[in-house]
Amino acid sequence: MTILEVSNGFGLLLPHRVFRADPQGLPTAEVVEIRRLDDLRNATLNNPIFAPVEWPVAAQLPNGDAGNHFIYARFQQPIDIDSVMDASAGAAADSNLRGPISILAVNASTGITTNIVGRAFIGGQTYGAVNPDNSTELLLEKWIGLEGGQPVALTPEGDGFPGTQSAAGFAGAADLVSPNTFVFIPDADGDLSTIETFPAGVQIRMRMTREVRSKAGGLLEQAGLASTTVGLDSIPPEISVAGADNDPIIIPGNGDLDVDPETNILVEFTEPVQIRTIGELPDNAPPPLSAAVLLQFGPSSNVVTVPFAARPLSVYDLSRLELIPAYNFPGSGPVDQGLSCGSFSTVRIIVNAGQFSDLASVPNVNTLSANTNFTTGEGAGLVNAPVLPDAIYVARGGSKPGISVIDLNGFGGGTGNPTYDDQNPIVKGNSNFPNNPNLALQGSSLLPPIQRGTCTVDGGSAGVFSLAKDSALSDLLATSPILESVGDMALGHSLDNTFNNALPFGCQSGGGNICASTGLKLVQIAAGGANTQAPSTVSTFPIKTVSGAENLVSWAPQPNPPPLTFPPLCLSPLIGALEPTSIDTPLNNLLTPGPLPLGNPAANQPPQGLLSPEQNGFFVGPSPPQQNIAACFTFMMRQQVGQFLYVIDRVASQIVVLNSNRFTVIERISLPDPTSMAMSPNLEFIAVTNQNADIVSIIDTNPVSASFHQVTKSINVGRGPTGIAWEPGNEDIFVCNQGEDSVTIISAFTLEPRKFLRNQINNPIEVAITPRQLGFGFLRGVYFAYVLNGDGSVALFESGPNGVNGWGFDDVIGQPSFRFDNPKTIQVDLANLNSAVWIVHENQIGLNGLPTGETGGAAANLALTSGLFGIIPLDPGAFVSPSIRDLGFSVVSTIGGNQLTGVPVDIAFDNQRNGTSLTNYSTQFSAGFPLSINGKSVVKPVNAAFAAVSAPQFMFLAVPNSSEGPGVVDVFNLGSGFGRFDTDPFLPGVQSIPAPGANGLCDFIRQ
Repeated sequence: MTILEVSNGFGLLLPHRVFRADPQGLPTAEVVEIRRLDDLRNATLNNPIFAPVEWPVAAQLPNGDAGNHFIYARFQQPIDIDSVMDASAGAAADSNLRGPISILAVNASTGITTNIVGRAFIGGQTYGAVNPDNSTELLLEKWIGLEGGQPVALTPEGDGFPGTQSAAGFAGAADLVSPNTFVFIPDADGDLSTIETFPAGVQIRMRMTREVRSKAGGLLEQAGLASTTVGLDSIPPEISVAGADNDPIIIPGNGDLDVDPETNILVEFTEPVQIRTIGELPDNAPPPLSAAVLLQFGPSSNVVTVPFAARPLSVYDLSRLELIPAYNFPGSGPVDQGLSCGSFSTVRIIVNAGQFSDLASVPNVNTLSANTNFTTGEGAGLVNAPVLPDAIYVARGGSKPGISVIDLNGFGGGTGNPTYDDQNPIVKGNSNFPNNPNLALQGSSLLPPIQRGTCTVDGGSAGVFSLAKDSALSDLLATSPILESVGDMALGHSLDNTFNNALPFGCQSGGGNICASTGLKLVQIAAGGANTQAPSTVSTFPIKTVSGAENLVSWAPQPNPPPLTFPPLCLSPLIGALEPTSIDTPLNNLLTPGPLPLGNPAANQPPQGLLSPEQNGFFVGPSPPQQNIAACFTFMMRQQVGQFLYVIDRVASQIVVLNSNRFTVIERISLPDPTSMAMSPNLEFIAVTNQNADIVSIIDTNPVSASFHQVTKSINVGRGPTGIAWEPGNEDIFVCNQGEDSVTIISAFTLEPRKFLRNQINNPIEVAITPRQLGFGFLRGVYFAYVLNGDGSVALFESGPNGVNGWGFDDVIGQPSFRFDNPKTIQVDLANLNSAVWIVHENQIGLNGLPTGETGGAAANLALTSGLFGIIPLDPGAFVSPSIRDLGFSVVSTIGGNQLTGVPVDIAFDNQRNGTSLTNYSTQFSAGFPLSINGKSVVKPVNAAFAAVSAPQFMFLAVPNSSEGPGVVDVFNLGSGFGRFDTDPFLPGVQSIPAPGANGLCDFIRQ
């Protein structure tokens, strides 16, 4: 059921019309009927929507003869009369209309709306005489027929219907008697034969709701409102009002409480308006601020004005517009905990006079202003989480799946509980942000200044090893409806070179900082600690300089994260937090590695230094905003501070791409059955297994690529592909085909299968790959892949080159003589360049490889510990068939059930000290060019030598069913005898990190 037209006989009222616009938004000669939102896009300030045609002041018909005014709506199908008209005798005062169609007079200056008394017809029928069998009902009578294509009165009462009193016909008169047409005639005296007009000086509106039905039962697809005047339209458009207090019809408003922070805002006007005088239609472009309507929140000293797009609820009704804010309003904070965000949760809607116009041929502008407000509830909560290198990502399952972030910095200004007691600076759950020495001792002198949080939107971290919280104080930062399930995760490129306010485009709406220009970003890296790099200074020679580079994964922002600020730095692209501490700051960074990273509650001593044993955060942010770019210093880090976080949502058959700092959705990528994934060391692609589709999907993850976030290739592999790993030198991709006991090797050069492995492969579940040993390890010139079989064995693959003059078999060469009961997963040991892996399994084995008798969860470090050094040619020589060739493996470390709180299912390592700012490791066998920064190779070349990319201090194990609760993350100190680390100084004993449903972990270098 659709509206074909609404007319007063003198011209079209609906659908609205406009000239088709050229690419510059200027009118052409072609007229477009506005029946879809895309048609409405032709309307611009320079190409307004056509004015509706008014009734003449005199009571006359379209042919000039005397006659009643009328208005009609013609639909695509015959109208169900009972859906529109009321047969009850008591409905005469409402013209026997039920409400789905109403005819109203609107006095814009007073806001008073009144029903116009008249008579309605459908197909020439109306409710007339009282039913003799039921005095409370009227009879549906046929008053009007057709003769010669013109209406005729079939009864005396019908005399006065348009055309019945006129000798000459007029165009379209026959449509008035169609069963598809609703006709309304003003009739104050109950006698159609005395001709009448609609009232002058008011807007006459016909409103049609979606409850209008066809005889077949279909509802009206889009509601409509037609409006015009008697005589020249000189009536200004205003905000509609209702109630005894004439409250503006703005929803939410009028003091509404507990409003969803993600709400859109409905505004109703007294007549259709030129929508572009309110705001821009929603599209991919950032919306500008509106002069007509202001959406504001925050204290008077720090007012935030939110830009919005505007769209009609229906293109047939331009009097009701939905305002779509560019970003969510702040939630109120958990009120039940006394943490209301006050003025940040009160949204003010201000309508300015003289700013928007109607559709009249000589446009009228509004003369009245309006003000209203509402208060948001907690909502889903804003997120401002710590980022790399001070973060571990936790996948959580169960009845409420989602993602959590383990905070390894502990001094950031993110979302969280702002409560802080100067007399008791270390209280469990309270903010640790005020204990950041940079804030406590010199916060007002930093650039930009930082101060204690006052609300959950800037409350700050609760300390290291806590789970970051959103503004509703939930530690599930992404859950339904963002995610239906959480599987494998991977981190990609830094966000700042994709979403920033830098030149050439700058901040496209609200705010901006020319000093954050990419052209001023000059990363100069010097040697830092034993396992880190630092910014170059006048006294340290840079070992590497990169211009315009994305934010380094090696360095944390200071604070980590910077607090949200109002108004945001830029509204589009939305940059809601402060820049990292500026390189201009004439002060030293006081937050350094030191004692008591967790504090000492018994002595009332708060945390005093970083958890990282080497400095990883610096003052390297952009200069504060300047009028002239020449006044800006070069810088090394800026907002946005996070990375692209890729998450498998298998239930939804999607890869969901999130902002790892704000946890907003960037993209959704549909796949057949995403199961596991691996990112290329150069961050160019993600390879995703689709278990039930027997394919691997390749997704472009390079932000400067034309096919960014698109599936660029689908590769057929074996049955039931699950585990996958990308060789860290960018040579091959290994896929475990669990459904057929095979492994597919895909070439990173061609992204085509190059080899299938079946020898010693039995129900392969996961694989880990160590880099080609050219210049380190045993110098064998090959890489090794460890395929973890479901039976607990490990198949060892040795790479090529094979054949003549080769020195590697490019095949499985054997199995180390160890079995790992009920294996769960495998990951590369980042600290061992000789080639080693960590295997998560059940039932501990000892260093001799034999069961210790300790049941429950276990983790073992399997390492290559002996063998001939150097490249060993295959031909000529003794090694003519695949064999381990004098390689010795040992279990060098093992953790058992007496140390774990349950059976772990996944493993990760901290990247607080990492060398990802150095160029990726690459050989003559590698595909592509090595990534200069933020690559995922396991080793990095350093001054003609090689070093491990990361020096982890802690190992994290996800335990879904723990003796400490329904899911935790056990933490082990790798530098202190592999003992379980106490993550909670407030409780006695050794505590893990509570994370109900924890079943997956992710760090940056994860394969």
